[in-house]
Amino acid sequence: MTKKKRELEIGDNVKEVKAKRGTKKRFGEILLILEDNVGDPTIECAEVDPKELTLIEDAFGNIKKFKTSRSNLKHYTPRKNLFKKETFAVGKYISYKIGSTTKYGRIIGYLNQEEGLYPHSYDEGEHNGKDLLECVEINPKPGLHRVTDADGEPKKFVANPNKSKLVKVIDKDANGNPTTKMYLDIPENNQ
Repeated sequence: MTKKKRELEIGDNVKEVKAKRGTKKRFGEILLILEDNVGDPTIECAEVDPKELTLIEDAFGNIKKFKTSRSNLKHYTPRKNLFKKETFAVGKYISYKIGSTTKYGRIIGYLNQEEGLYPHSYDEGEHNGKDLLECVEINPKPGLHRVTDADGEPKKFVANPNKSKLVKVIDKDANGNPTTKMYLDIPENNQ
């Protein structure tokens, strides 16, 4: 049983299966598919950086190009894009489960687990995986309004990142048009 190759189209990112002798495998973006051979056409590609998918230029500022046969190419997606993990960044929305109740909030900062002080990740703006999350509690109903206490001040809570999950915000209606009433994409089993 042979594996069927995916069709290649203009604009696809590809990788050489077998490099020419003495060279490295090249990565490219398809510019042109020549119809010189029906079974195995020649494909012209612009050479790209394998990690960032940016075009590579030669010493004169021209885009580097290469030609190879279809049988020597396969689709390419950078690993960095495939396994990109969402992190607890300031401004993101989370759900925090405590026993049977679930709180929803927006991250406003990070706190150190031991002293309750602002840690190094607060200065960096990126969560280090250990620090607690300082959040403003929000109402998950459309509009995402802040929950306030009796004095009118927004309620804050501190969440453990191990018991928290990132929640996506939907700001488009069913037709795909932008709307001002944002709401959270909460899974059915989470309510």
